[in-house]
Amino acid sequence: MTRDGFSRRHFFYGTLLAGAVPAAGFGSKPSLKALGYKSPNEKLNIAAIGAGGKAASDIRGCAPTENIVALCDVDDKRAQPIFTEFDKAAKYRDFRVMLDKESNNIDAVIVTIPDFMHATAATWAMERGKHVFVQKPLAHTIWECRQLAETAAKYKVATQMGNQGYSNEGTRQCAEMIWAGEIGNVTEVHAWTNRPIWPQGLPDLPAPSPVPASFDWDLWLGIASQRPYSDKYAPFCCADSTISAAGPSVTWRATYWERRTWR
Repeated sequence: MTRDGFSRRHFFYGTLLAGAVPAAGFGSKPSLKALGYKSPNEKLNIAAIGAGGKAASDIRGCAPTENIVALCDVDDKRAQPIFTEFDKAAKYRDFRVMLDKESNNIDAVIVTIPDFMHATAATWAMERGKHVFVQKPLAHTIWECRQLAETAAKYKVATQMGNQGYSNEGTRQCAEMIWAGEIGNVTEVHAWTNRPIWPQGLPDLPAPSPVPASFDWDLWLGIASQRPYSDKYAPFCCADSTISAAGPSVTWRATYWERRTWR
């Protein structure tokens, strides 16, 4: 965003420049590049954990200005449109393998997968020094959120949650009008939504069914307890999915540290 001819990148550059001048004066070794400055002409190399469903729009949102260099999804069929669109990107099923093999090639990671794995995947990325964009909900517990915040601070990475719905121009203008008192002193607000628009509640586990060859059910479960796959989960999740995002039967805190290299 630019105001009065100055952009955020401009101020970022100024801050780095101030720290780039060594005590001995110009000509010494310290440089902007050594401080991590990236020219406005350079593109970020981005990897995505998740490529189907909502992940597709997150990836396409970065594509016009950045490089999509690696993609990961446990469901080849759902990910196929993005895999085809970004045919030069490296393809993986296991995000751990992707992060280890592509570590030197990526700057940032998008995490858009079932939410019970958000904190796990984001932590793996940050531990490798990668900046992360994590879709909402950020985590399942306050403890997980605190762990993510501590990890981000430890590895000095930039982070963002997928709250872009509140970052658009209309929402910002509305907030500014209220803050400026344009409609008077607001003392009460009534808000409503049509969400969720998909069926809720899972009274009984549906009957098991064969796992499709294009889908890795074990990797999808991640830190969750083992349970049979069923294609009857579909009514309880988004219309274009065949897998329920109902979540794990054990918490991330109890499993993450004990099963960091699960199965």
